[in-house]
Amino acid sequence: MKKIISSVLVILLAVLVWYLFIKKYDYQFKTTAKYGPGAIAYELSEWKNLDPSSSENAIKVIGKESYNSLTQQVRLDDEENLEFKWEFEKLNDSITAINLNILSPQNQLANRLEIINPFKKSIYIDTLKQSVLSFKRQLAEHQKLYKIKPLDSLVSSPEMECVCSSSKNIPLTGKAAEMMKTISLLENFILKNKIDLSGYPFLKVTQWDRDKDLIDFDFCFPVKEATTLVAPPNLSLKKFQSKKAVKLIFNGNYRLSHVSWFDLLYLANERSLEPESWPMEVYHNNPKINMDELNWVAEIYLPVKD
Repeated sequence: MKKIISSVLVILLAVLVWYLFIKKYDYQFKTTAKYGPGAIAYELSEWKNLDPSSSENAIKVIGKESYNSLTQQVRLDDEENLEFKWEFEKLNDSITAINLNILSPQNQLANRLEIINPFKKSIYIDTLKQSVLSFKRQLAEHQKLYKIKPLDSLVSSPEMECVCSSSKNIPLTGKAAEMMKTISLLENFILKNKIDLSGYPFLKVTQWDRDKDLIDFDFCFPVKEATTLVAPPNLSLKKFQSKKAVKLIFNGNYRLSHVSWFDLLYLANERSLEPESWPMEVYHNNPKINMDELNWVAEIYLPVKD
């Protein structure tokens, strides 16, 4: 009996030493969210503060590992920063499992002792739980604004002749506002030349700074025989060839459609496909006419190499 008790005590002591001094993270939360790891990682990277009512940026991204993980530094106050490491695992096309590992480098031993103390409620853990639950609610509410549906098979992107307005160094979150600024140029050209559209308006990303999330893009109206027209200096006439592509359907306000680009990149990587160029969005609805945003449809393509 004494040997059994001694063995149990040794095991418990070893576990305690491992947790207090060796284990990398203090605590782990598990949850799930809608859509793929790409979209969720992007949504998390846009999370700026534990307190949604605060305008101060207290969260910054300090590391990424493809779409498998995201590491953030979270400032609690002037004396303590936490490390949040989010890990993602795709369960299916519509659900991703999320593990959140939390470390407090400055007060690691004190916080771990508080966590394992059976006689005292851990304020550290309670505070974190409330913050993480608050974020999960924020994410769930935001994801109600859009839907993402990936296609299983590769497709061909549309081939189009078009008249385009070009924009440069636009933040991802500002692309819809930029399109609204330039759409009158395209509409006036179409009306002046009495041209019929041959398809839906679309946006083609020509450059994407992934570190700063700034894009260059062409916003275009497809027209027949565009090369026979003469464009003014602020517009250009272009032809886009059909490409093999990964595709998804986005429903929601087009100002949010860039969230789905990250799932497209994830899908390409998951299928061992290398992107040939940046995304193309084809818009089926006129926001000035249809006010039900969840019924707006955008076909989104990511051309990939053969």
